[in-house]
Amino acid sequence: MKFFVSDLHLGDGSKADDFHREAEFLKFLNYAKLSCEELIIAGDLFELWQCSLENILIRHSRIVAGLLNFSRQKRLSYIIGNHDHAPFIKYVNSGLNIVLAYEDENAGLHAEHANQHDIFNRCKNPGNIISRICGLGERLIHPDFDEWATNAAQIRNKIPPSSAEYLKRGGNFSEYENAAMALINKGKRIVIFGHTHSAKLIRLGSGLYANCGAWSGSAKPTYVAVKDKSVEVRDGIDHSVIYAERTVN
Repeated sequence: MKFFVSDLHLGDGSKADDFHREAEFLKFLNYAKLSCEELIIAGDLFELWQCSLENILIRHSRIVAGLLNFSRQKRLSYIIGNHDHAPFIKYVNSGLNIVLAYEDENAGLHAEHANQHDIFNRCKNPGNIISRICGLGERLIHPDFDEWATNAAQIRNKIPPSSAEYLKRGGNFSEYENAAMALINKGKRIVIFGHTHSAKLIRLGSGLYANCGAWSGSAKPTYVAVKDKSVEVRDGIDHSVIYAERTVN
């Protein structure tokens, strides 16, 4: 069995940090060590748009240690997201299981973060000085400073699909379903994305599209479990099944 989890957005412990699930995620890792053969992180593990990696590693040392401990016992793969593109893009194909997209040819499975499929986050490395200014404003002024600044400045490539502004500014969640359908039309049976912070599992044509959801902010923690032809979206706390489907071939 493979587990897919995404969008922790580990920060530096300041108001710019949206991860508040340390105890729950450590329990999840313990469960995963007993229940799956591989854990795949489908992007945005770290919030590197607004926080430095050094401060993140200090603040969330228990999470990082838990992941390293997991990797010594089971396989751990890391798909790069848009919030943690740099510096990890330098380690793709380095033998560290860091990839832009995860493939399991035997299962017909494809997984990626999927930011490139929406109109606001398509660029390869969108983190820049604007995001860092927003992060500083969150720390010093108010936790919602980034949303205020985005609204005021009409910053198109900084609108996450988890925000209300995404739909108001012309975003459309069918973008992800269309991208998943295109992969299914090329022969994939299972397509898994992150990025949207919204857990989902639907049938598209002859395949299945699942979204991992998120572990940050106010999102209910979820993950995707895949075994043979079975795909489930599960509650990250009690592991109950929220959605379940089977592939048709």
